[in-house]
Amino acid sequence: MAIRAASSLRLIATTAASISMASLVVTLPAMAASFTQFSFKTNVTASPINDPTGNLLNDPTRDIRLDSVVFNGNTISNFEVVKQAKILQNDTYRLDDGSVLGVLHSGRGPNTPGDNLLGEGPSKPNPTNQDIVNSLGNLNLNSILVTRENANKASIEVSFENPVNTFLFWERGGTPGGAVAGDSDLLVEALDDNNAVVASYKILRQNYTKADYNISTEVIPVLNNGPFNIGSQGIRLDGITTKTLRLTSSNNNGLLAGVPNDNGPDFKIVAAKTVGEPTTIVGALVVGSLGAVLKRKRTVAG
Repeated sequence: MAIRAASSLRLIATTAASISMASLVVTLPAMAASFTQFSFKTNVTASPINDPTGNLLNDPTRDIRLDSVVFNGNTISNFEVVKQAKILQNDTYRLDDGSVLGVLHSGRGPNTPGDNLLGEGPSKPNPTNQDIVNSLGNLNLNSILVTRENANKASIEVSFENPVNTFLFWERGGTPGGAVAGDSDLLVEALDDNNAVVASYKILRQNYTKADYNISTEVIPVLNNGPFNIGSQGIRLDGITTKTLRLTSSNNNGLLAGVPNDNGPDFKIVAAKTVGEPTTIVGALVVGSLGAVLKRKRTVAG
């Protein structure tokens, strides 16, 4: 009788601990990780230019190839580029001729199609999901996603082929030779495989540092402007990796009172998986919970 009672007690304790561990995994908080911001140096190959003012660092109309980045004493040249994209919101505005456009555009340097250094994306308003992949899914830093300031909100998801933890952003900024590196903000959210947000970070314009190259941008037939300074800014996921980011800018036209004006970010994003192998949060919690379960079982058995 005493043996059956002890066995039942062990069974109840083990079952309760198992239920507790399962509940822990299921009720994992969405915001389970965080981003850390960092600065980095951009190394590129670009066409030189004869600029008597000394303000332009390269020909801003042609291809600019990303070769490597340097931060924390490490040089990274093995990059992941965008492989999939999904437009979640692309608020519209009306031109004087009555046509309606979304604020998202695919942009590139005016002379990039004639430069054979590497490929680039399209030059067009109202990009499709595939157009966004074509704009961002290469190492041509003069092939970007443009967000206009004519309407409120733009939001997309971008995905990479492999899990990554380090994300490199470049943003069109101020006049060449001026102090401004980046002039827009962007909300970045890391998503898990169930599309839940596991980390969030607002990239702010004042944290960009000059990337030491210039670009001009053409979106046929909407705009052809530049040249611009380019700012760079990196963020790294702490402890986990992801394949998908949600990128959102709001109040781009500045018409919503009390809401930050993100000012239409025009950007490029490339990813990498950097040193220091991250672990998954669920895995870490399960290991910790399993230790607690074993400890409880030993206590009950004793």
